[in-house]
Amino acid sequence: MVKKNEQEGGKTGFWWKVYLVYAFLLLFAVAIVLRMGTVIFVEGNELMALSEKQSLSRETTEAIRGNIYSADSSLLAVSVPLFNIRMDLHPSVVVNDTFFKYLRPLCDSLHRMYPEKSREQYRQTLLAARRAKNRSFLIKRNVTYMELTRMRKFPIFEKGQFRGGFIVEEHETRRLPNGYLAARTIGYYNQESHYGVGLERAYHAELKGKDGFRLTQRISGNLWRPIYSRDEVQPENGQDIVSTIDIRIQDVAEAALQECMETNEAQHGCVVLMEVQTGKVVAIANLRKQPDGSYAEVMNYAVGEAVEPGSTFKLASTIAILEESRMDTAVKVPTGRLKYYNRWMNDSHREGWGELSFLEAFEKSSNVGISYLANEVFHNKQQRFVDYLCKMHLNKPLGLEIAGEGEPYIKNTSDKTWSGISLPWMSIGYEVKVTPMQILSLYNAVANDGKMVKPMFVQEIRQGSEVVRTFKPTVLVDKICSDRTLSTVQAMLQGVVERGTAKNLRNPLYKVAAKTGTAQINYGQRGSGRMTYRASVVGYFPADEPRYSCIVMITNPQKNRFYGGSVAGPVFREIADKVFATLMKGGQDPQPMHPDRVDTYMAGGYAEDIEKVYAGVGIESPQLEPTTFVRLKGAADNAQAFDEVSLAKDVVPDLTGMGLRDAAYLLERYGLSMRIQGKGRVKRQEPRAGSSCRRGQTVWLYLG
Repeated sequence: MVKKNEQEGGKTGFWWKVYLVYAFLLLFAVAIVLRMGTVIFVEGNELMALSEKQSLSRETTEAIRGNIYSADSSLLAVSVPLFNIRMDLHPSVVVNDTFFKYLRPLCDSLHRMYPEKSREQYRQTLLAARRAKNRSFLIKRNVTYMELTRMRKFPIFEKGQFRGGFIVEEHETRRLPNGYLAARTIGYYNQESHYGVGLERAYHAELKGKDGFRLTQRISGNLWRPIYSRDEVQPENGQDIVSTIDIRIQDVAEAALQECMETNEAQHGCVVLMEVQTGKVVAIANLRKQPDGSYAEVMNYAVGEAVEPGSTFKLASTIAILEESRMDTAVKVPTGRLKYYNRWMNDSHREGWGELSFLEAFEKSSNVGISYLANEVFHNKQQRFVDYLCKMHLNKPLGLEIAGEGEPYIKNTSDKTWSGISLPWMSIGYEVKVTPMQILSLYNAVANDGKMVKPMFVQEIRQGSEVVRTFKPTVLVDKICSDRTLSTVQAMLQGVVERGTAKNLRNPLYKVAAKTGTAQINYGQRGSGRMTYRASVVGYFPADEPRYSCIVMITNPQKNRFYGGSVAGPVFREIADKVFATLMKGGQDPQPMHPDRVDTYMAGGYAEDIEKVYAGVGIESPQLEPTTFVRLKGAADNAQAFDEVSLAKDVVPDLTGMGLRDAAYLLERYGLSMRIQGKGRVKRQEPRAGSSCRRGQTVWLYLG
């Protein structure tokens, strides 16, 4: 009986356990159902929005930076696209059969294009990335468009992004089609550090444009695709800057300066050519010697270096003397040596030339003669001399749009460093500091009937073919001196070329007015060893009808030559001769025009861009291969027909009908430089399409 009761009690306990487990499971199921109901009916909308937010991303669409052009329509700076190539090696994208079957052929193709790695090295790195399931393995940075086109046909890559893991990241880089020509003046701008120089920095706000954005949706992993959104904002491309630089004259100036620097083994130097009436800087070059002995444009000395100019400053002193005293230039002055307090003033020829007239002293650049007159006129009213210099705007920066302008220094009588020798030494270009551009502006004012204009580097800003802003000359000083003084110093400057230190600038075809300068750099440093000099020439031409002013300044020339006339003079002469020859020919372009060669193609460009244009105006797009360049051949049966542009190695592509950006892009890919004339689309080209070409060759594009 007892045993029976124990058995019944055991069964009862077992069933209680079963019921307890069942009840627990029932409660758990009820809880799940309740939670599902809460998620669906209470939190559903919020969670759906959160899920959508995590799968969507706002991607910036970068604006295309504007171009910089020369005054003669040559392209000085342009943004060119480059590509970083990556590979998604996850097995879900590139399946095992595909990967292992075509791995070796892919490595062969990569090695042929980029032989810096062996086939085995490519294979091992790809295998390692495959084992790590790397979804963004870097294959190559900064790939050109032509290289990208070839890589799209490589084994595995030809299957695209979603089956071949081929990922293309596009970015832009800034290129200078004319190489180093005016490179420092064109400058650069770093988007990350916000640091830049030259026109790129000065006009960054205009060049950069305005970025847009679009929505992208995650497909899987780190793969995204763009999706349509009414909130999408299209980028506004940057404006184009048209500079005052004439690339043909710039080429002449750079070559002449380079030859001078190499011949004289100078430390650094600069040259500037400017239009007299407008102040437009037509050419500007700066070179500095590098550790390996070569020369490079690494600093804008013409704008940024304020130095003691030496004898070219005697023009300012002469103007002050004539304005204050109305002195006749026939007055006699001593030369050779002259003592001021405890310091001796010496001429370049210590024995001197005996007694000279004021005019002759200026022509021969006599330190003693000019300082003697300055001291005679201003000895008891020295501040008056300083005031005349200030009236000529020599104590203030010019206010150039290019950053980094050197700060001038004109000593004042109230300065603690003013002494009894300050006046005579200032009169010959010491104890003062000015930039080459400031000295040039003074001489330019003399050529411009006394009106001083600010040097300008940009003449207009464009948005496409539309001019949105035009820059006019800015007058700094209406009249630097009286007409009487002006005509006197103009004749004196011509005398320097006819009879004085700049006789090597004489040309029977046109007259030059100029002044030479030779400044001793380390004159106040006792025991400094070898003397160092700064040689310069500044003036204008043609002297009777001035069109251009020019300055050449060479620092620390070697080879036992240091006088301004012998060192800097040849550079001035070569530039002046070439420019005058251009004036005589009416400024005609040396490249032949062929008006009879007019192509019938009306438009062309990158196929993907053309499809976007069609979509933007609501017209059904033609079927085009998205990665090709095409041109509009014409219309037939109310449909527009496009031809694919043939791209072959060592053959000039057909650029007719293309916009400048697409044409520049293709030429860059081929390693070709270009020259441009006109505005609009490419109407004709030289050499003609299909001609053989070599890397570095120039292609002329005629726009219309």
